[in-house]
Amino acid sequence: DSAEYEKFAEKFKPKKTTDDCYTPQLVYDAVRDWACAEYGICPKTIVRPFYPGGDYKNAEYPEGCTVLDNPPFSILTEICRFYLDRKIKFFLFAPSLTVFSGRSTVMRMNHIFCDADITYENGAIVRTAFVTSYGADTVAQTAPKLGETISAAMEKIKSERRGEKGKYSYPDHVLTAAMLQKYS
Repeated sequence: DSAEYEKFAEKFKPKKTTDDCYTPQLVYDAVRDWACAEYGICPKTIVRPFYPGGDYKNAEYPEGCTVLDNPPFSILTEICRFYLDRKIKFFLFAPSLTVFSGRSTVMRMNHIFCDADITYENGAIVRTAFVTSYGADTVAQTAPKLGETISAAMEKIKSERRGEKGKYSYPDHVLTAAMLQKYS
C-alpha cells in the first residue's frame, strides 16, 4: 500500500526544526556588522558557542566578550537567563512570534524587531527578531536598517543560488518540450 509506505518513509526524512536553523554566513555577517556599529561591539570580542554538539554552559566567555550567535530557539529563555544572571553580554537571533514568551527574562533585556524573514540553511523561513543585553533599559525597539541589511543579504543569497542552476543551451535546430510550451 502506497500510503503505508509513505508513512513509513516519512520517519526517516530530516525534520525542519527551529533548533536546526543554521544562519547563512552573509546574513550573520550583516547582523554582526549592524550590531557592532550600533552598540560599539568589537568584532574580536565576539563568541559563538552555538554549533552542533556545542555546550554554551561550559563554553569560555572571556571578560568583555559578547555572544553574537543563533541559539536553539526551543531553549532561548533558558539561554537568556543564563547570560543575564552571569552578566555576559549577548545579541541573539530569536523567532519574532515568540520573542516575548520568556516571563522571567522579558523585562531584563531588549527585543529588536526588524521585519526580517531569514531562510536558514535547513530551508526553514523564520520571521526573525533579536534579543540582547544591549539597551536593556528599553524592552522593545524596531530597527528598520537592520531589516534592510538582512533583506539585502537574503536577496544576494537568492540571486547567487539562482545563478548556480545550470542553464542549458541548445543549437538553433533543436526543439525542447519547454520551448514548445513557451511558443504555444
